[in-house]
Amino acid sequence: MGLVAARNRSLEPLNPHRHPQHYTVTITVSANMPSPVLIVGAGPSGLSLALTLLRNNVPSRTLEIYKFLGVLPQILDASGPIPRLEQWAHGGKEPVKIIDVSPEKNTPSRPYNQPMMLSQDTHEHILRTTLENDYGCKVELGTEFISFEQHPDHVVVHLEKTIDGQKVSETATCAFLVGADGAPSQVRKQLGLSFLGETITSPGMLVGDVVLKRFGRSKVCMWGKTMGGDGSGRVITFFSHETDDDRVTFLLSVGDENDKVLGGGREAIVEAIKDMTGRPDWEFGELIYANHWHPNIRMVNKFGDGRVFVTGDAAHCHSPTGGQGTNSSVQDSFNLGWKLSLVHRGLAPTSLLDTYTLERLPVIAAMLQKTTKLYHKAFNPKGTGDFNSTWARDYELQQLGVNYRGSLLAVDTKPEHALKEEDYDPYRAGLDGSVRGGDRAPDAPGLVRRKLSGAIANGLGQGQGQSKDENEMRLFDVFVPSAHTVIIFAGASSSSTPDARAALDAILKSVAAYPKGTVQTVVVYPGSATTNVTQGVSSENTTHTGSDYVFVDREGHAYREYVASETEVTVVVVRPDGYIGAVLVQPVPEGLEVYFKNVYACA
Repeated sequence: MGLVAARNRSLEPLNPHRHPQHYTVTITVSANMPSPVLIVGAGPSGLSLALTLLRNNVPSRTLEIYKFLGVLPQILDASGPIPRLEQWAHGGKEPVKIIDVSPEKNTPSRPYNQPMMLSQDTHEHILRTTLENDYGCKVELGTEFISFEQHPDHVVVHLEKTIDGQKVSETATCAFLVGADGAPSQVRKQLGLSFLGETITSPGMLVGDVVLKRFGRSKVCMWGKTMGGDGSGRVITFFSHETDDDRVTFLLSVGDENDKVLGGGREAIVEAIKDMTGRPDWEFGELIYANHWHPNIRMVNKFGDGRVFVTGDAAHCHSPTGGQGTNSSVQDSFNLGWKLSLVHRGLAPTSLLDTYTLERLPVIAAMLQKTTKLYHKAFNPKGTGDFNSTWARDYELQQLGVNYRGSLLAVDTKPEHALKEEDYDPYRAGLDGSVRGGDRAPDAPGLVRRKLSGAIANGLGQGQGQSKDENEMRLFDVFVPSAHTVIIFAGASSSSTPDARAALDAILKSVAAYPKGTVQTVVVYPGSATTNVTQGVSSENTTHTGSDYVFVDREGHAYREYVASETEVTVVVVRPDGYIGAVLVQPVPEGLEVYFKNVYACA
């Protein structure tokens, strides 16, 4: 989804001088009742879940998600481009090989193809600031989760706060509890979820931050055979920071001497770096932190039980290769958030929450396989491979192909979309030109908004005296995390006869039966539609009664990206998390009923 690539904090030790997270952080978000949702943990997964719930008016991929959540401008302002990767020879003054890992350019349907780099500290600061400024929701630092008791209609949570150096016990009652408290998650352990997998003990890495003067910005530099070769086990990689204090992150392996070097402190680490790079001229400052790291590759057997759930690193941990960690965690939270909102408000049955596990489990399993494979290619000094194949990033790692095909919340009545086993790969939708139930909803720019009288009666398409940019929007401007969006591709003749108008009106009335404020409707006409189509779409009739938007697809992007017919009605239901819940052809009202019966308690 146009990824924000952030360093995975699971690489870092719990250093209270750098990251004061030796305490569990608790977010409690309140509405009309005390603590509807209590979130333990305030990394990106916990913070994005809180923001999703609050955008749904309930107390509590990645760039697209932040577009829907309304924080994309702040994220982009603080981010930088993915740095180039440089391979260096021992003692070299110039890199021997350079690779640009930026993917393909942005397109109308994928406006955020270009990944961005953003440190986790900055990432969290933006989300915390938005929560506080928009909703008065503050992160409670110095609050430690102790235990919980789950009841049929609530959860009792025991906390411990530190106030003026004193431990103070506190009890909170909430409707739901979400553990976003990282890989060591106490919520997961107390819930009794399994966390099976492996810890890769070889070769292992020393990981840390150090001040290296005049290293430069926007680059990743590597020395040694990081992707195979001589089996020496001596490799080092430097990552530049966005900060202006000459800080760099290093991944260092000296084979069997890792523990010895770490035990020698700053002097031993600096000496090892100079020896491996052949750069005795480098000037080092403070060693901010260093630790011995082995990748853990683990995941839960389910993402929740009853009223208690886990998200992010509390549910899965893996190698940081591929930049999937933070991005997967935010998508966990975005998937769960809208469902929790509807259930808490009494609009959806609790069975809706079961789809959180059903949808995310296969996606995470596929992600673990991909990141583990990348890790072995990148950091196994006894393996084989080449620089380009190891570090190149393909379509899958942008997470634009992540999908929920086969889910209860993915309905598709197009005959040609009958799901075959070979059609289902949780990471690879969208490459064959089809758009199916369960896929990511594409963007579409160039939509010209029309009023329900006057202007629309004067003709669809670019009318007389109308500038190209007047009332122009894109679908990503319409999608919101608090409502389903029902897109009605009305075709070029849907308003030209009484029967056609009646069919469109029946669809709008069917949508209007669902809870107010939780579904919005969008009618889209093709750019080829003529004024004859709109003779019955004035204020004198009710063809668009109940529609929130009426658009003309002037540039054809919407009809093309959604593979919609210009002669027959096609309806696409986009879920609050930006995935397609249904692709429907006539009879559409019956198809809507099939989809929404798994969402709403009243359906």
